[in-house]
Amino acid sequence: MSEEFFTKVRRTIGFDGLISTIIGALIVFLPNRSARAAAGMIGAALIAVGLFKLISVFRRDVENGMARLGNLIVSVIYLVAGIFIFVDMQSAAISLILVVGILTGITWLIEGFVQMAILNKLTTNKTWSTISAIISILGGASILFSPMWGGLVVWTFFGITLLIIGIFKLIKYFTLKN
Repeated sequence: MSEEFFTKVRRTIGFDGLISTIIGALIVFLPNRSARAAAGMIGAALIAVGLFKLISVFRRDVENGMARLGNLIVSVIYLVAGIFIFVDMQSAAISLILVVGILTGITWLIEGFVQMAILNKLTTNKTWSTISAIISILGGASILFSPMWGGLVVWTFFGITLLIIGIFKLIKYFTLKN
């Protein structure tokens, strides 16, 4: 491996470790502010997409009037959604946590039912796949009964995971030979 390539890989690991550690620490120690920041990034992205779609409405190469109308409607929806996020960042952060909780619960429920229906038939040891499916179904149902709590747990777990991965990458960065 060339020295230049090794140096670039080492720097990338260090940069990734630093960013992961910072974001993970912000999520763990400032969950409310980090959720608001994530909602703000989503709002900015929605506004940017809405503006680009709005610009495409006025381009001359699109001849179909229905396509222009569709792009106009979609751009207005994106812009309004992005503006609503910035109007009340706290509500947007709570909504983000709720969406995380609901989507996690639905995902776990579907995963459990898929395991029961399909994977159980394909495995030789049905005990472990059945136990795994039951745990997934119970976990998904419990998160759906309290999506705010579930979303906070998932958000915090995400932060802890990023923090641990970042610390290990920083250790790897400092222990790699120059």
